[in-house]
Amino acid sequence: MSKIADLTYQAIRDRIISGEYQPGAHLKEEVVAQDTGASRAPVREALRRLNAEQLVEFAPNRGAYVTSWSLEDVEEIYTLRSILEGQAAFRAATRIVETEIAVLTECADRIDALLAHGGEQNTAEIFKANHQLHNTILHAVHSERLSKMLSWLVEIPVTLQTFEKYSDRDIERSNHHHRELIDASRSRDPHWAQKVMETHLSAAQRLFAFKRKE
Repeated sequence: MSKIADLTYQAIRDRIISGEYQPGAHLKEEVVAQDTGASRAPVREALRRLNAEQLVEFAPNRGAYVTSWSLEDVEEIYTLRSILEGQAAFRAATRIVETEIAVLTECADRIDALLAHGGEQNTAEIFKANHQLHNTILHAVHSERLSKMLSWLVEIPVTLQTFEKYSDRDIERSNHHHRELIDASRSRDPHWAQKVMETHLSAAQRLFAFKRKE
């Protein structure tokens, strides 16, 4: 696959993950090509790849759309994340190195600092720190198979939309789980780490469902 095709795929994917392309948005090839500075051929290929990741869906005779997620879809995604990331946290606790624990701590510190300066104004930065924390744990597992299974689950645009709905108190509670997860990892206690991660994602699932119904 050409470098142009890869860059186009990443550019479209980034726009979906960031929420610039909203769920349900019609991804017209000519518009996306203009947005990304690519021709329509690599855009077409990128959309096919994103469809395989379930980030884009095709409607007969209408083209490509950013995937929309129902509450049932989100609940299933969080259930799968709880199972897989719980296993990741279990394995990471026995393999993580001090430099990775330092990154986890830096992410949690950054979230607290952003909250102190007004969480609602810093949602995007809080999301980035949260995303880096979860990815660091996944990296510590050293399992390409598990990484591939989890990659699209932790990056779907639902995640960013969830954070946009969080109050400062919600984020503070979530970061408390992060702190406990760091303690479990530092203690090299896999069962503790797994339980904290499962609790963390279960709480996020319940909160999303509650906010969705408001």
